[in-house]
Amino acid sequence: MPDNWRSLVSDWDELRHGYHAGDKDETVRGCARRLDMKAPGPEGDPVLFWTLGMLMLAPYVAFANPGPGVENEVVAVLSRVARRDDGRTCAHDWHPYEADVDDVLERLPAHLEVLSSPMNQALDDLLREDLLPEDYLDELDEQAEPSNLSAPEILARWQCPRTAPGFARAALDYLGATVR
Repeated sequence: MPDNWRSLVSDWDELRHGYHAGDKDETVRGCARRLDMKAPGPEGDPVLFWTLGMLMLAPYVAFANPGPGVENEVVAVLSRVARRDDGRTCAHDWHPYEADVDDVLERLPAHLEVLSSPMNQALDDLLREDLLPEDYLDELDEQAEPSNLSAPEILARWQCPRTAPGFARAALDYLGATVR
């Protein structure tokens, strides 16, 4: 994640809630540009971070009447990220993008705090609630993933290469768009 990730997440969350004082369209375009630069890169690039940024900004793009071309730019870059998952398989039955998008958005700043900290990832007392909304976990059958997963197992799903494309598709769904 970039060094200024907390400031970026704060701006995105403010915009999502409708009280961002800065240039809203430029905030969205800045995130889209950064994601566009990272999307074709290797798996080690912070594609997930910028994709989650676009997910946080999706409510603004969907409902706040952004300026000309903003939505098209967002849909185009999210589509490129979503297509990275074509034909890819993994050993996981479940990924975080399968949780309710609005629940994820509410807890995303806290989840990013955990995801950004190698120290937190190494702790034995990392809780599942640190990585997924507790309400979401409470609603699941005890035998179904992710309710039966440990926090390190959930963290592995966040780090899976399929997670960024999955969140890109979730953001596109939020926008009422399909992968182009």
